[in-house]
Order: sequence, then structure tokens, then C-alpha cells
Amino acid sequence: MLNAKSDKMTLKQIYNLEKEKPTPAQLLVTKIADATCREEATVRQWLSGTQSPNAKAKEKISQILNIPVDELFPANDAESEEPDNDNTLIK
Repeated sequence: MLNAKSDKMTLKQIYNLEKEKPTPAQLLVTKIADATCREEATVRQWLSGTQSPNAKAKEKISQILNIPVDELFPANDAESEEPDNDNTLIK
């Protein structure tokens, strides 16, 4: 983390630096948004269940997380049938 001899910082300064770092959840949202060419807000809607990714986006998410699509998006999950309203192309 910090080298006590060369980087002198107060506890408050260290805390402020740490709280500005993105959380693992924020990093995941960014990773998915980048991979699917969607906005982070869209990914958050997928996670909250207000929208669902389309088949191409689901496949891309599956690839980056290395988890099968059917595990990430179970077929018995009613919200998985909703279309993705974002028409942006996926890489």
C-alpha cells in the first residue's frame, strides 16, 4: 500500500483515497458495459431486473465471466424473456 518512509499520509488522507476507488461491483458493471457496448445505466437495469439483455449481450457476458449463459440467465427466470431496448451493436 504505502511506504511509511517515503509516502507520509494521514489516516484521513488514506481513507479518502480508498473511498474514491471503485468497488468490485462497480468494476463488474463497467466491464459488462464495455464488453456489450452498453451504458452502465443499462447494465444496472439488467441487474435490477427492470430490463434484460438480449441474446447477443447474454452471450458476451457469458464469455467475459466464463460462466454458461443458462447459469447466468436461467430459463425459468421470467425477466430473461424481456427484450433489450438498447439497439447498440455488440462488438
